[in-house]
Amino acid sequence: MRPLLERARENLRGRRVLAVMAGKGGVGKSVIAALLATARKAPLIDLDLFGMAVPKLFGVAGRLHEVGKEGIEPIEVGGVRIFSVGGIVGDRYVVLPGAYQGGVVEALLAFAKLGDAREVVVDMPPGMGEELLSLHRVADFTPILVTTPSAASHGVVKHLIDYLLELGKRPAAVVMNMAYVKCDGGVVYPFGKGEEVKKLVEMYKIPLTEVPIDPRLEDYIGEIYSYRGIVYEAIQTLSKVI
Repeated sequence: MRPLLERARENLRGRRVLAVMAGKGGVGKSVIAALLATARKAPLIDLDLFGMAVPKLFGVAGRLHEVGKEGIEPIEVGGVRIFSVGGIVGDRYVVLPGAYQGGVVEALLAFAKLGDAREVVVDMPPGMGEELLSLHRVADFTPILVTTPSAASHGVVKHLIDYLLELGKRPAAVVMNMAYVKCDGGVVYPFGKGEEVKKLVEMYKIPLTEVPIDPRLEDYIGEIYSYRGIVYEAIQTLSKVI
């Protein structure tokens, strides 16, 4: 009997858990998770214990959660309720031995006060580590995979899809982020057209959403909830297929 694990399971029971994940870092996963939570008006749980990009995206880095007997109060900004280890330790780095990572994940999932939310977005760390194993122990989650068109991303995405299918978790979508940029009336593909990614999703029959590059997005770091440009429009398209 593991009380913390059971409490985490009970906290997420009956809620749809959208887990935004990637095989490697640097693909814009946290931005996709933040915009998805904004679009769906869902709580956002940051399980990227070492990156903790979510507080920075929403402009709440250093702001702390109120923690009481009933659990962890969300930090609410722009209509999104946020839960993050950053809200416990402040704007500091975290060093955790692997054996403790699962316990931190379970604690955050167990004590997050989610209220009446029927859906939760989870920002996962890149790769396949303890955080993913912990989420699998806790919840029947729906994976959303983020990649770029780069051939370097193709192999790790395939490995992640294969692993998730072995777990019985079919990805609801693959997001090809930074797919293209509109320039002087034309379209430029700075990282290639992602042909290998397209073949992959066709083979596995997984919906694909291509997300463009918007140089204006950088201006919204700290108030990502206010952004309504072309990347947000692509996330709304994603939201219709998951």
